[in-house]
Amino acid sequence: METVLVVAERTRYDEIKRLLSPGGYAFIRVECEREARMKILDIPLSLVIVDGMLPEGTSKAISIFSSSQEIDTVLIVPSELAWHMAGAMAKYGVYTAAFTRDSVTAVLGAIFVAREKVVKAEEKSRKLLARLRNEKLLTEAKCLLARKSGMSEAEAHSYIEKKAMNCRISLSDAAMGIVRELS
Repeated sequence: METVLVVAERTRYDEIKRLLSPGGYAFIRVECEREARMKILDIPLSLVIVDGMLPEGTSKAISIFSSSQEIDTVLIVPSELAWHMAGAMAKYGVYTAAFTRDSVTAVLGAIFVAREKVVKAEEKSRKLLARLRNEKLLTEAKCLLARKSGMSEAEAHSYIEKKAMNCRISLSDAAMGIVRELS
């Protein structure tokens, strides 16, 4: 279950909660900037929703602070301000929604799509880093074989492949063994 911090006065909180139900969220409500900052720093949150009707400047400050802590943040504003605020808050990484179920649902959908893309990008990055490490290790082993045994690069590569097959280990494990042996 995702924990959602809602920064709003009591009546607006109830309305925001209705917009998100049923969503399977655990809600925490605060009304002031100080309390919001403490919760943002102290509690692992999935999402922060800020009511744009808070006293002047408060909603913007909380939204920017929350987003700076790498928490998905949605600023809910009146429909007539949504487009303007979306442009102004995008540079801070804050999502903006009009105070309607459709708008909030669309923004939450965009957040979930972005999260999925980040997860896939991180996985791809991990795979590329592992491949890069293996290539670096293989290159180091070939260089050591060339320097210490007088082999060409092709001969060194062939030697590492044969060692991997004979020992029934991966190419990178064979390269690691050679690096340890010759370093």
